[in-house]
Amino acid sequence: MKYKKNRKLITEGNLYRVIFSIALPLMVSTLVQRAYTLTDMYFLGRLGSLQVAAITFVDPIITAILNMGLGLSVPMIATVSQSIGAQKYDTAKKSIGNLIYVAFITSLIIGVSGLLFSTAILKLLNLEGRLLSLSSDYLKVVLLGTIFTFINTCYISIKQAEGDSMKPLYMNVTALMLNILLNPIFIFQMNLGIIGAALATVLSKCLLSIYGIWDTFKGSGLKIEKKHLTINKEEFKRMVALGLPAIITKIASPLGNMLINSQALSYGPALIASVGLGNKINSIVFSLNSTLCTAMTTITGQNLGNKTPERIKEAFKKMLMLIFFLGTLGLSVVLLFSKEIVGLFSNDPEVIKTTTEFLRVTFPTVFMWGIYQAISGIYQGAGYTKISMYITLIRLWIIRIPLIFILAVFIGEKSLWYSTAIATNSIGVIAIIFYLSNSWMKNNKYITV
Repeated sequence: MKYKKNRKLITEGNLYRVIFSIALPLMVSTLVQRAYTLTDMYFLGRLGSLQVAAITFVDPIITAILNMGLGLSVPMIATVSQSIGAQKYDTAKKSIGNLIYVAFITSLIIGVSGLLFSTAILKLLNLEGRLLSLSSDYLKVVLLGTIFTFINTCYISIKQAEGDSMKPLYMNVTALMLNILLNPIFIFQMNLGIIGAALATVLSKCLLSIYGIWDTFKGSGLKIEKKHLTINKEEFKRMVALGLPAIITKIASPLGNMLINSQALSYGPALIASVGLGNKINSIVFSLNSTLCTAMTTITGQNLGNKTPERIKEAFKKMLMLIFFLGTLGLSVVLLFSKEIVGLFSNDPEVIKTTTEFLRVTFPTVFMWGIYQAISGIYQGAGYTKISMYITLIRLWIIRIPLIFILAVFIGEKSLWYSTAIATNSIGVIAIIFYLSNSWMKNNKYITV
């Protein structure tokens, strides 16, 4: 079985090969995921900055939903990776079955609730008029595909825990190609505008979901059977203990971004479009660093299960070298070609000017962001999800958001990007302190393999 071959590589093989075999396909998959919204922005940008501003407002809500699925997956990744490392495969299958069961029910609840309250939520963010109408239309269509979002997230997480990232990559690329094909047809030829962009995204993700379901039950990985699709009291308690902090960690940032966007609205739609576009461009390299660091979750889990923690420390050293290489490459491109990059997505001179300044202040934090993500991956692989939660909440709610309001008195709209830079650099330092404490090496009472 491939997952057994992957286990041998992860617990005994060359660590650079381990990192790249797990992370490279996931990095491309992450680029593909980011490309969905960028594709929408590219085509809708031809209609006007108001459409781009609408996606900017809606994106944190969509990201929060996606991250709920990721948060639910964290306990499974920790348990499955450690179970595979300890060669306890039936325990791994039960954990996957529990995730599928809970994720299906959760996706239905979130999807229906979102459809009922989406407009009210947008109004709370001070949206009104045409911007409210566009944002609401886009969000409602995307919410119809909530179940596909959860299925895809669970499938990718299952494969990550197994150490197999290639299958999700193939399907993500196929789905993106379909999205790129459908976008101009729905937006321009069928004259559906922003609704067409959302519809193209949902249909593309539906394709990936169909394959993910088939591969989970009939593929070559850990085959899940009907008997595994249950949940008992102890398993639910474990999922809550590990999953709730992970969910809070995952949704804290998009919820904070909703508040930040609401504050940015006071400076006008053009600034909203600039901040949203700047964040999306940043996210290309930032998310690559983050995905690179997800390899640390699988490496940590399987090597803790195999009782070889020294490989985790060695992998972290190698990860730091890769983070600095990728960050330096990305920073060089952004500093040299920021105006040209922004110009691909907007022809508004004000948006181009503001987004360029935003990028030059925030992008250099990519190094500290990568360090934080690597250390977060170690703690999640060990099952200590509260540590990541604490650091994330400190970054957003104790440092970044208060700084926005404090700095706004002195530098106005620029407070939105300088607060981001200060907060991100701060959590890198905090994460290093946690890592050096070696608390991730202690046995976790919620994971027994």
